[in-house]
Amino acid sequence: MRVSLPPARMLALMICCTALCLKAVAGGSADDSSKLKWVRFDDPTEHAISMEVPQGWEVKGGLFRFGYFDVRWMLDLVSPDGKVVLRLDDASVPPYVPPGPNTPPAGQAFNKPQQFQMMVEDYRTGQSYAETYAEGRFKNACPGLTLHPANWTPGIPAELQQTNAAKTSEGSVSGTCNGKVGVRTAFVYARTTLFRQPNATFWTVDPLISAITTPDSVTLAQAVAQHMIDTVKKNPQWEQYQKQMTQMGLQAIQRNFQQFMAQMRAYDQARSSAMNQQVAGFEARQHANQQQFESWDENFVGLTKVADPLTGEKFDVWSGPYGNYYRNGLGTTVNSTNQPSGTDQLEVQH
Repeated sequence: MRVSLPPARMLALMICCTALCLKAVAGGSADDSSKLKWVRFDDPTEHAISMEVPQGWEVKGGLFRFGYFDVRWMLDLVSPDGKVVLRLDDASVPPYVPPGPNTPPAGQAFNKPQQFQMMVEDYRTGQSYAETYAEGRFKNACPGLTLHPANWTPGIPAELQQTNAAKTSEGSVSGTCNGKVGVRTAFVYARTTLFRQPNATFWTVDPLISAITTPDSVTLAQAVAQHMIDTVKKNPQWEQYQKQMTQMGLQAIQRNFQQFMAQMRAYDQARSSAMNQQVAGFEARQHANQQQFESWDENFVGLTKVADPLTGEKFDVWSGPYGNYYRNGLGTTVNSTNQPSGTDQLEVQH
């Protein structure tokens, strides 16, 4: 049976259906953040920043320091009814450095003690990073999650904008799964920023926002995240403290470099000394071998090296059993028991 409705009723029904469809696409009910009360949350570790969080929600986290230059923020929130589990940034996500001649291969850690703990990885867009992060973040809590691009992009206050960036990209993904506690919706927003400085090129992921909620609480989670970002305040005293830490880090690098150069000089001196000793030993062995050869040759042919003690003249004489040496008329030195006439007797030393 077909029922005909008046045009006005049909129009109203179409509007109603359209509104329901839009609500379903948005993934949640109307924004309930207006019902929330907000309290100030201060970083408990270094008092670096503060922001407003919903009163009554479980809040954990703060600032995590991995070195003079490596400081990361992470905050986990859970709503009282457990329908929203929200995370702002992630301390386990390091800064990244593109592969280069002075880095390990891609995918490996690149750490400098007390300075930073980085990973070697080519720069990635925010969309690509959001997809990869969501797969790992919700693998256990949301098995079977199928992700697709989302259109949620939070506003970033001017105070948190990166004005010295070489490149910036952002993206978001979302998906639904049947978890142990029922149907859940997960979403991730990521902004990646590439920095090029005279002595370094690196990139970061900040902010990184992720949440897993009931389907009707997605809008609430996004509104809470936006409110927290909008109310972030940096502590001026901490900024001065970080500048001091940066200077300490630079001084440590200089000291390490000077120590390295001193070690290299000591190594070079030790290496040169060892080489000189090796060469001297080789020459001594060669000289000893030459002397041994000459001695063997002299004994073989019957020659003896002698020198005149008065003049220092050195010459070879034929060896024999007699102790007297004479130079005959031809200038040849011989040894004999008798001195021939017309010859000079020589006093020699062996």
